[in-house]
Amino acid sequence: MSTHLQPQPHSHLLSLPTELRLQIWELLLLHHVHILKTLLQTSPTHRPIASLLRTSKQIYAETLPILYGENTFLAHPTLLTTLPAFLLSKTGSHRPLTLPPITAPRLLPLIRKFYIHVRLDTDPRFSKLQATESFTGVQELEVEVFQAMYGSCDFEVLRLFEGVRGVGRCVVWGSVGDGRYAAWLAKSMMKSVGEEVEGFKEEFVGGDRGWHAWAQGNR
Repeated sequence: MSTHLQPQPHSHLLSLPTELRLQIWELLLLHHVHILKTLLQTSPTHRPIASLLRTSKQIYAETLPILYGENTFLAHPTLLTTLPAFLLSKTGSHRPLTLPPITAPRLLPLIRKFYIHVRLDTDPRFSKLQATESFTGVQELEVEVFQAMYGSCDFEVLRLFEGVRGVGRCVVWGSVGDGRYAAWLAKSMMKSVGEEVEGFKEEFVGGDRGWHAWAQGNR
């Protein structure tokens, strides 16, 4: 019996133009995050076909930046961008639905789009320096703000993001009062690194002084 190895069949998929292959990879790997109004809703069944990355070295090289660089990841409540999780659905006041966290350090630099769920009525578990170092320069940052009782808190927790700069696209939404501070904060985070930003003038926006998360602790 001959021991000569037969060459692998030529892949018609890999013979397609690169631009067309990348469009195919995006259809298979990009996930559009849905908002579930209640936990009783069914999470979307479509999920990225990550097993595609194991088919060949060429496909792995072409699809890895798409899977991790073009999808949105949930920032960890304490470690922020150090232990992100693939975001499947947002669920309002409840913890978003995700896949297990990314633990491989080599993959973290590829992730450029983040979502973070911020509560105004609990003590933050990260510092302003952590937020600045984690989110400065990312491609997209979405900050969803929540509080158990509308108008009961100020924006001290959100002030931790005031040092973030260089974000490509940023949105701050949710329980944000009249929205003026949220709009200012998002605009500030999209300023270039080192660019001077005029501070927001009003200390409390959209209601009474309310409850101070840092001074009075958790509810």
